[in-house]
Amino acid sequence: MNSIVSKDFCARCGSVLPLPTFENDSSLVTCPICNLTVDAKHFHGQATTVQRIWFNPRSNLKKQRNKEINADGPIVERKCSRCGHDKQTFATLQTRSADEGQTIFYTCLKCGAKENENS
Repeated sequence: MNSIVSKDFCARCGSVLPLPTFENDSSLVTCPICNLTVDAKHFHGQATTVQRIWFNPRSNLKKQRNKEINADGPIVERKCSRCGHDKQTFATLQTRSADEGQTIFYTCLKCGAKENENS
C-alpha cells in the first residue's frame, strides 16, 4: 500500500480514485487504472454525497385560459388557428438536414395552442 498525494487522484498514474464503498469490510481503495491501493481513511468526509432534485411546477392551463400565457420567447403577430388570437411566441429548431430550413414552433399566448411551420 502506497501513500496518497491527493484525496481525489492516484499518486502513481493520476487517474481519479473511486470513493470507498466499504463492501466486504474492505478498508482499501484500488485505482482502476494501475491497481495502486490506498487506505480508505484518507477519504474521511468524502464518502457521503447529497443529491437534490427540483421539479418545475406543471402549468395549469385551466387557470390560464382567461389570462395570457407567459411568453418564453419573442412575440410575433400571427393569428391562432384555434382561438383567433393575434399574438404568438415562437422558437426555432433545426429538425431536418442542414441544407434545409428550420422548423418554427409557435405557441398562442391566449389558449396555449401549438403549431409548427417548416421554413
